[in-house]
Amino acid sequence: MADLDLYDEAPEFGVQRHDSGDVELTIRAEGTRIRITLGRLYDNASLLAESLRHLAEDVAENVADRWEDRPDEYDGYISFGRGRHHVSLEGKPVGDYPSRDVAEIELARAMVAGGVFPNAWFITDHGNYAAIDEDTLGLHAQAVREDRILDEVAATDGDVRRICDLFGLSVGAALRYAATADHSRLIEYQRRTTPPGGSSP
Repeated sequence: MADLDLYDEAPEFGVQRHDSGDVELTIRAEGTRIRITLGRLYDNASLLAESLRHLAEDVAENVADRWEDRPDEYDGYISFGRGRHHVSLEGKPVGDYPSRDVAEIELARAMVAGGVFPNAWFITDHGNYAAIDEDTLGLHAQAVREDRILDEVAATDGDVRRICDLFGLSVGAALRYAATADHSRLIEYQRRTTPPGGSSP
């Protein structure tokens, strides 16, 4: 029996019945097309349908339902050694920090700065990997993002267009940040966008 090992993150599968009556299963992966002809018998087609149904159930029950993320070289990591917490992201060192809390904040800062948000792991003393809580890291990342927006507001004297362009914010959201530099712009925006008798956004 010959083996053919292919890698494709989005393989394609297809089944058709030709005018001749032959049923054909097609698999496309890594630039390769594999055609398997099952013949013209109904029993063969029925067996294929049953096999594909079992395959789908196996993927759902044994893979998808039991899915656990596993560490990857491009993930974020925090490890501990010599009294310091070491942070790396996408295989590159970020820095060493005195506590895990500070390390998590700096990892979040590096993610926001790089625009990448992979899984993050804490490497224990025994070399085991423990996932860093996404909610905790997300809160750090949101705080870092807000700090960056406020820094930009201060650096540009509340340039709304630049804030919108840099951070993908709506004009209203940018004006709320810009209000830290100039309250009059926020008041003007609220005046224009608040319906008569309504409350400010």
